[in-house]
Amino acid sequence: MKVVLLAPEFATTDGGIQRIIRLYLTALASDAAHTRIELVTLNDTAAELARLPVTSARQILGKPLQVTGCGGSKITFTRAAWLAGSGAHRLVCGHIGQLPVAALAARRGCALALVAHGIEVWEPTAPLNKLALRRADRVFCVSNYTRNTLAKLHPRLVPGLRVVPNALDPALMAEPAPLPPPQGSPPVVLCVGRLSAADAYKGYDHLLRAFALLLPSAFRAPLGLAPRLRFVGEGDDQPRLRALAIKLQIADRVEFSGRLPDGKLRQAFADCTCFALPSTGEGFGLVYLEALAAGRPCVGVAAAAVPELIHSNVGVLAIPGNDAALAAALTECLVRAWDPVALRQTALCYDHPRLIANLVKAWD
Repeated sequence: MKVVLLAPEFATTDGGIQRIIRLYLTALASDAAHTRIELVTLNDTAAELARLPVTSARQILGKPLQVTGCGGSKITFTRAAWLAGSGAHRLVCGHIGQLPVAALAARRGCALALVAHGIEVWEPTAPLNKLALRRADRVFCVSNYTRNTLAKLHPRLVPGLRVVPNALDPALMAEPAPLPPPQGSPPVVLCVGRLSAADAYKGYDHLLRAFALLLPSAFRAPLGLAPRLRFVGEGDDQPRLRALAIKLQIADRVEFSGRLPDGKLRQAFADCTCFALPSTGEGFGLVYLEALAAGRPCVGVAAAAVPELIHSNVGVLAIPGNDAALAAALTECLVRAWDPVALRQTALCYDHPRLIANLVKAWD
């Protein structure tokens, strides 16, 4: 059985959706029913795909793999998707932006599935996307929240909606058991994400204002070591966020580290005391899982799919948009004693074998 995976990006960037698409490729190859796999990406070039071991080879898990990067050309992508769809039994579209092309490429008798990550499907869709949705046999929703939101917007899709939670990168599973945060250092609140003005729902302003309300005297830290806030990520909103930190008079305790490679990012998780992202638009929240896998508790807000991951055993939730409530949640998370091994164990429930099993079941 031939399966095709269409995606906006696979190797160009390292965002949450891109990482999940990479796991999907391996998960689809792990399905015994799939004997041939094709990957077609819109924005990657052939050279970028060749840099990743998984796409540089012509096989995956012993099965033939064909990879096509279209370098950002929609015409090339449409043509490549059409050719890949020939003889395909299943076609998985990794983002609704490519669904019209996927619907065109999926011939009669080919099952079409869309991966619904979250915010991109929570609002009424463009007419062309809405038309393409009628062709979808399955929609793999990364959370119950996304599934329920889609059910309200598109009642006709309900029979084909399946909840398929995201999974952690298997590389994180192989790491040694996490240690407690470093001793003799100030408490560190870590926030990881793209610092883009288009992602205002991530709540970076909210986090800065809440952090400014923290009272250093409330923490068990060495004398004179006040809490610190560290942002990892880059984007066009970083200068404005720096300016806000200066305005709030906390710039000396706020660090903007930019984008970090995987090794240094994992070290950043290990060095922090807790992770915080007060986002109101998470369809799943993979970064929370990554923090838990590092043995660090999480602070978020009770919005969208975040409560499906963050509960009292692994972190603290605050009221959305309430700076004082978020500051209280940060304080509680920083002073409470957490078991890093237990936190990691919670994250390991979302492992790659479970993604494989959920995908196999989702076609039924």
